[in-house]
Amino acid sequence: MEKINDKWERYEEIVKFSDIGIKPIVLVAITLTLAIIGAIIASFFDMVLAILAALVIVDIGLGLPIFLRNRKIQKIEEALPDVLHHMSTTLKTGGTIETALREASRMDYGPITKGLRRMLREIQEGSTFEKSLNSFAERSKSRLLEKVSTVVIAARRSGGGLIDTLTAMSEDIRSVQRLREERRTKTLLQFLFIIVAGSFIAPFIFGIVRSVLFVLVGIGEEVVETGIVAQYGTIFRLYLILQSALGTAGAVQVREGELSKAVIYIPILALITYVLYTIVSVYFLAMVGGGEGATIAASLII
Repeated sequence: MEKINDKWERYEEIVKFSDIGIKPIVLVAITLTLAIIGAIIASFFDMVLAILAALVIVDIGLGLPIFLRNRKIQKIEEALPDVLHHMSTTLKTGGTIETALREASRMDYGPITKGLRRMLREIQEGSTFEKSLNSFAERSKSRLLEKVSTVVIAARRSGGGLIDTLTAMSEDIRSVQRLREERRTKTLLQFLFIIVAGSFIAPFIFGIVRSVLFVLVGIGEEVVETGIVAQYGTIFRLYLILQSALGTAGAVQVREGELSKAVIYIPILALITYVLYTIVSVYFLAMVGGGEGATIAASLII
C-alpha cells in the first residue's frame, strides 16, 4: 500500500510540474472513462482492437504529463549552457553572482527563466544563493542542473575560479548536447527503417499472405482448412503485435538511448500495426474473392 501511495505522490508531482492544469485524480478519471468508452465501441468490431484502443487511450492520457515533464526538463537543459555563459560573461565585467543571476533572468531562456526569477525573489527575501540554487535544482527535476548546482556551490565556497568553472561547464554541456544531436541525426534512418518495417510493411505483407493462404485452400469449401487459416490469422496478429512492440522499443533505444521513452509509443504503433493488418486482410481478400471473400474475411477478423 505504501508503494502505491509513493507512486501516486510521484505522479502528482509530475502532473504539477508539467503545468497541464488538471488535477491528477481528474486526469485519471477522464482517461479511464474514455478508455472504457473506446473499448466498448471497438469491441463491436474486434476484442483485440478493444484492448489495444483502451491501452492507447490510457497510455496517452496518463503519459501526457510525463511527456510534458520530459520536454520541460529538456528545454531547461538546452538553455543551461547559454545561462551559464551569460552569467560568466557578467562576472567577467566585475559583477557579483547575484548581479549575474539578475541579468540572466532578464533574458528569455524558456522554463529556466522562471526558475531564475524565483531564485532572485528568494535571495531578496533573505535566502542565500546556495540555498536558492539548490532549491531551484530540486524543483527543475533535472539531474544535469543538480550536478551544475553542486559544482557551482563548491567552487564558490572554496574561493575557486567561479568564472572559469561556469565557462568550462557551459562548453562541456554544449559538447554533450552536440554529441546527442549527432547521434539522433545519424540514427534517424535506422530508426525510421525499424518503425516502418515493423509497424507498416510487416502487417501489409502478412495481411496479403493471410488472404492468399485463404484463397489457396479454397474459400468456404473446407471447414477444417478454414479453421486452420483462422488459426494462422491469430498467430499472425500475435506475432505482429509482439514484433511491433519489440521493434519500437529497439528503435527508441537506438535513437534516444533511453528505453523508458518507448512506453508511450508502443501501444500506438501496436494499434496501427493491428488495424493495418486487418484492413489489408479484408480488402485484399475482397478483391481476389469477390463479395463472398469480403464476407468471409470480415467474419475472420473477430
